[in-house]
Amino acid sequence: MKTSTLFKITALLFIILGGIFALYYLIFNTQPYVNIQAASFLDSISIPFDWVQIGPISFPIQVDNFLVFQEYKALSPKIYLTESYIYACIVWIGAVSVLTLLTEFKKTYFILGGIAWIVLLTFSDFNGMNIGGQSTNYPLIILLGATLIPLIYFHIWGQKIHLTIKWFFLFVSTFSGLAILIKLSPITSPEIYFAEHSLTIGFCLALAWVFWNGHSILSGIYILLARVNHNLNLNITAQISIISLLYIGTLFILLLDLQGGMNLPLPTFSPLFFLLPLGILGWISIGEKVLQSEELVSTPAVIKALYLLGFGLSLWLVWKLKLSGNQPGEELFKHLLVYSQIGFTLFFYVYLLANFMSVMNSGKAIEKVLYKPYSLVYYHVRIGGLIVILVLTTYTGGIIGVQASAMTSNILADYYYQIDKKLEASILYENAWIRYRKNPKAKFATAQLLFELKQPTLAKEHLEESMVNVPQVDNILLLSDRLHQENNVFDAIYFLERGLDIFPNEPHLLNNLSLLYTKVNKSTESLELMKNNGHDNPVLNSNLSALKTKLGQPEISPIQSSDLITQINALASSNALANVPPKALLQSIKDHLETEDSPMLINAGWRNLFSQIDRDDPSKDLVYLDSLGQKPEMLDYLMSLQETSVIRSMAAGRVTEAVKNLNGLAFRNPNDAGYYLQLSGTILAQNLDFQKSANEFIAAEEKGFQGFNTQHWSIFGLAGMPEKALEIRETYQVQLPSYLASEDAAIPEYLNIISNFHQTSPQMLLSQWRALPESELKTDIAIRLVAHKAHGLTQGELKELSILITAKIGPLDELEIFVNNPDLKNKDAVKSFISWIRSSDDLVANPYLSPLIISAVEINTDPLTQYEILNAATEFNRDPILWLEKISAARASGLDNYADESLEILKQWISMEELESLQNLNY
Repeated sequence: MKTSTLFKITALLFIILGGIFALYYLIFNTQPYVNIQAASFLDSISIPFDWVQIGPISFPIQVDNFLVFQEYKALSPKIYLTESYIYACIVWIGAVSVLTLLTEFKKTYFILGGIAWIVLLTFSDFNGMNIGGQSTNYPLIILLGATLIPLIYFHIWGQKIHLTIKWFFLFVSTFSGLAILIKLSPITSPEIYFAEHSLTIGFCLALAWVFWNGHSILSGIYILLARVNHNLNLNITAQISIISLLYIGTLFILLLDLQGGMNLPLPTFSPLFFLLPLGILGWISIGEKVLQSEELVSTPAVIKALYLLGFGLSLWLVWKLKLSGNQPGEELFKHLLVYSQIGFTLFFYVYLLANFMSVMNSGKAIEKVLYKPYSLVYYHVRIGGLIVILVLTTYTGGIIGVQASAMTSNILADYYYQIDKKLEASILYENAWIRYRKNPKAKFATAQLLFELKQPTLAKEHLEESMVNVPQVDNILLLSDRLHQENNVFDAIYFLERGLDIFPNEPHLLNNLSLLYTKVNKSTESLELMKNNGHDNPVLNSNLSALKTKLGQPEISPIQSSDLITQINALASSNALANVPPKALLQSIKDHLETEDSPMLINAGWRNLFSQIDRDDPSKDLVYLDSLGQKPEMLDYLMSLQETSVIRSMAAGRVTEAVKNLNGLAFRNPNDAGYYLQLSGTILAQNLDFQKSANEFIAAEEKGFQGFNTQHWSIFGLAGMPEKALEIRETYQVQLPSYLASEDAAIPEYLNIISNFHQTSPQMLLSQWRALPESELKTDIAIRLVAHKAHGLTQGELKELSILITAKIGPLDELEIFVNNPDLKNKDAVKSFISWIRSSDDLVANPYLSPLIISAVEINTDPLTQYEILNAATEFNRDPILWLEKISAARASGLDNYADESLEILKQWISMEELESLQNLNY
């Protein structure tokens, strides 16, 4: 053991890893069992998807985008089952190592060590494994036999056996006994029971090390000072006195803080941080001790190995206590650590002054006689320290007994909690909290389990009791969430507000309170609370962005986040501002969605992505959305995905597809039919089909739509329904449009032309256009004539229109190319036309773009195909030329009855003179 490199490396790794884990949970994650998660939910906003401008009439086409809000929820405490098994292995390997070293002890100390081991196993409650009956002694007998038999053998007859062999045999014997114990136990998951109760073994071994090193910090510092003082003759007495007083004073402040009676404005910290200096300085002290003392319990190498084991086990104990949330156990360890440090440090200081004051400042190697005579340190100092510990125990009201009892209750409760025996776990957690109230996990787990056991009233009583006596964030979150679920929003707000008074600016409470404020129309307070949070918290920042957008104050954040939820909200903000979103943002969201498994986020992400005008072929996107809708996990979002498909069709300019699908959605979703029908009506109005648009709005009203506005009044007027326009004005308090008060004489003429735009022949519209006075409205009609009636105008007439358009707007290359060669069979001409009007490449996507419909007909030479194209377009468009072409294609296909029927329908809105005129032009 003196020279083994493997032993040194193993011991060093054992201590370093334990120290790293202990420090992490002491500094960064003080309550790792707390399970507060951000749960997401969707809210929707209307964004301006497109804009309709019909002369003096303008209004947006609005579609829904999704905002993702995140609300913190306190979930059941985390279970660290794997870590429990690891700790149990560490404890029992440590125990095997301690027992192996015990075989090297002198007879008296060996007997005392064996007795201590028997007592420790007796109080570890392994009899609860119920082998052979309820709480029988068989588990204890098995463990004692597995550990003591080889222990006694090696001590009596195996002194010459190498320690490695002893350790191996003890390891095999002990772990065989543990395996038998687990195998024979009839309880549920005995391995979990055994792993959790191993904490008692680990706790007591670590505590023994702490008591052993009671004065190590002071003695280690004294040895270092003495070494530095060789031949310097410094005043070590003053130095060690100041250090002792400061250290003992710090310990008393920590004791007051542990008692809860600390009102002084002094910083405090966990006493568990003392374990590191205690171990390091103790190593220096133990090194001198084994060199100076004549009567050791064993060889120096054995004592040092035992010391390193204890140091490592103490650090790993902190890790386990933190992970399990066994606060009573942690508090017990803290109290005993502070008691022992005060007691042993105080008496060691007295020992220094009483025995070495005369030579302390001599500059000689006084550290070499520090532990001589041996009995003074190990009897007088130790006895005095124990007396102080007893005094402090009395002073604190014997709180360590309560803590010990609560610790064991928590251990058993953790076992029942992990095997899902909720009733037993809730009772034990409740008892543990009643005994010792600094036990946040027990209180929260009690309430959570009671909710799961369908006892909400009792659970809320526990949470309210915690709020009064020992408030904690997770309990406040759980209580407010439950009250919110029960629609007691104001009570939920009350407890969150009280929680923020206790825990100022706590991000979880602040976030949830801000969200609840929006539900009670405290939007201003909600926004201010979120703005002034003072946290660089991604959830808070994402919610702030979403909240601003929800309240009509969208902003584009300059900080780019890689979080999907934040990006979805950022895209919604951009869409709400009608901005063109950055390509990098769109691509990032798409990349995230490919690997995302949350149906809610998938639904929200694709909706916001497809809410921009995009004339590219949407076929792949629509197929993908359809495949998403067929997945079982997306069933709840099926209708929303279908709505997204409609929006994608609208973005691509597929008017026929969009309108038909909206009507299908309205049929399948009666509760939302009003929304879908009004959206369909808006699309039709954008394409100047005011009669169909008005009928859609009437149907939407019958389904519950009430959001009528000024533009609806105008649409009913243009559709020739003045009575309906008057009705909605009176019923919904609709304001009259401002253009009614305008003195511009061109407005009435413009509205008269536009109201029957599609069903009027191109030549008639051209005559009306020429009669219009010069104005922006005349330019508007000119653009629409080229876009919708180019198929019925000559090249000269198109040039006449283009000259005006160019004069008013500026040079337009695509328009000039088309006008110079308005051949709807020519691909280049059609391509320029499409580019100018910013339409889809699909010629039949918008039935109201008559020139493109004619182009599609002329490209296809089959009369039946021509008829099908024209028939689909004329379901919407009442352009007389399209109808005449349809009649001609029907006759060419032998469908005379359909041709005659179509002709009769055409005569309903076109005069015989105009019909003859068009027929004479060979339409």
